[in-house]
Amino acid sequence: MAGALFVSAASAQTPGDVELRDQLIADQENLLNAYRCLFTVDTDEVSGGCESPDVIAADPAPANPTQQDIDDRDERIQGHETLLNSYRCRFAVDTQLVPGGCLDRSRATAEVRPQDDGSLLVYSDIVIEATPEQVWEVLTDFDSMPDWSSSLQGVVGDLSEGGQATAIYLNEGVAQEFPHILSWEEGRSFSWSDPIVFAPGIVDHHRFVVDSTDGSATLFVQTDQLTGDDAALPASVLAELLRGAYAQFNQELKAEVERRF
Repeated sequence: MAGALFVSAASAQTPGDVELRDQLIADQENLLNAYRCLFTVDTDEVSGGCESPDVIAADPAPANPTQQDIDDRDERIQGHETLLNSYRCRFAVDTQLVPGGCLDRSRATAEVRPQDDGSLLVYSDIVIEATPEQVWEVLTDFDSMPDWSSSLQGVVGDLSEGGQATAIYLNEGVAQEFPHILSWEEGRSFSWSDPIVFAPGIVDHHRFVVDSTDGSATLFVQTDQLTGDDAALPASVLAELLRGAYAQFNQELKAEVERRF
């Protein structure tokens, strides 16, 4: 089947530039329809129906195309390629054509990684079968978080870069509040770095990241770097406790996202 079809914008706008793009778009749409009918998905999008689908042909190019004509077609090409890659990964077909490859749907990591500077990195990740936008929507729907999360109950306050906010955690049935200054990248990540209230010798850098996507699934990463130590609660002990808690949160997030979408 056809490979990646995206072509970057040309510096000049000629009918030939548009004709090339329109042919790519037609090829993409025919391939999309082939996937839809083969895997019985989104078949209502197939013009003519799967029993006798229409063959999409390129439209005649305008005589005097503008840069906007080029930009519009490049946007359609990129959108089609994203959807093609989504189908490829979802149905394990032509996966060699997906830039970077498809995510392993069974991936779920939770481990403690000693760092060269003596700190401990609690690293966890999980693959969620949803778009990055959908994962972010659930992750930051803090009002609903108590309905599905057994640990983090929400974050309240100024949800912006440098904002003062409070993270609320459930510990043995009791809600505990932890004030933080947030780092916030809308749509992708939020984090904080502060001394731990119950282990003041340790500073943690806790991050939630909507990481990479293959078009049909998204890698969610949660990390916590522990710097320093505490006599009452050693960093090595705390790291193991957090490793289990983060793995459970990740599984709960995955279940909630996939339930909603």
